[in-house]
Amino acid sequence: MNLFIIPSWYPHRCLPWEGVFLQEQARAIAERRPGWNVGLSLWGQGEGFLSSAHLVKSPRCLLDAQAMKREERVLLPNLVEFVTPALWWPERTFGGNKPALLAANRESLRRAVARFGSVDLIHAHVSYPAGWLAMKLADETGIPYVITEHMGPFPLPVYARRDGRLKGVLREPLERAGARIAVSPMLARTIAGFGIEEPEFIPNLVDERLYGPGPPADPERFTFFTLCVMDAGKGVSDLLKGAARFLSGLRPADRALVSFRLGGDGPQWKALRREATRLGLDGNVTWLGQVPHERAREEFSRCDAFALTSWHESFGIVYVEATASGKPVIATRCGGPEVIVTPENGVLVEVADIEGIAGALDFMLRNARGYDAAKIRARCLERYGREAVVVRLEQVYQRVIQQRQSTATS
Repeated sequence: MNLFIIPSWYPHRCLPWEGVFLQEQARAIAERRPGWNVGLSLWGQGEGFLSSAHLVKSPRCLLDAQAMKREERVLLPNLVEFVTPALWWPERTFGGNKPALLAANRESLRRAVARFGSVDLIHAHVSYPAGWLAMKLADETGIPYVITEHMGPFPLPVYARRDGRLKGVLREPLERAGARIAVSPMLARTIAGFGIEEPEFIPNLVDERLYGPGPPADPERFTFFTLCVMDAGKGVSDLLKGAARFLSGLRPADRALVSFRLGGDGPQWKALRREATRLGLDGNVTWLGQVPHERAREEFSRCDAFALTSWHESFGIVYVEATASGKPVIATRCGGPEVIVTPENGVLVEVADIEGIAGALDFMLRNARGYDAAKIRARCLERYGREAVVVRLEQVYQRVIQQRQSTATS
């Protein structure tokens, strides 16, 4: 099988984690199916995105975009990034430069066909822009496409009409796709609520080779680890309030032995540090800033429990990375975690429930080391390991290709 993947997000300078799970899925497909060829269509998903917020955060990304050149990057013998640069901007502003995006992806697909001999299927990640681009390319070439939707909350306000309906750039690609996939059951139900055939649930995957259990850095202390973008939607303020409530109930000597290690940066990073100081948490909280991949794996391995109290998650790959490391998890019932977190691997609380968060932290302090790390990891890999997810994707791919072939011959 020859597969052409169009990701709407991809890692870049100012957001090295953005879309990394899409990159990892493509690599997993190529590694687990060495007889396949996998192409990734890149135009500068991050570097070339022109918005005021992005330019303020990282003007160097625009310089990177201007320096991009048409090329083919061979990541593995059967995994190639096809780069055709194009600038784009929010779709609500003069259409987001869709003609240039389509032209770039058309050129990358042409080069994939030239290299692989043919392309059997296009897999788009997120309805816009990738799904819209896949739909247009399918119209031109007859190659079927599938969409995996990751958007959370769905839809983002920019893609909703005033009457609550979806804009055509989301609805039409979803309706016409050979198959629709959602990364959580709640997201699948949300999409179906707009009158679209309910997607099937296939989660994001974790590379089990990168994560594993390890002993706490200091068995005399207890360490909570958090990793996220520091924005309002991740609920870090709620976590801090819950931590203050939880710590206030401990004896001073016990309180001094509890640490919160918070990884990630973002628009609220400075405000959250001020809030931690105001709550009297400076002696318990360590701010790690942006955490490289290797450091994140170490933090997962050496913590006692992972805690992230988001307001919304379409999936939540960090929870899976934590459980792949054999660690119990505290999460909120916010969309994605409900399918990941069970009594066997953690605790779920309601969104913005400060008392509930404090109670969950206290529960973990007293019980985290009683969880079976090997069982947590094994259950994680059964559902989210590379082969487990690739098998499910392969089933969808084969079904869509066969349906297109049957239609063509009927």
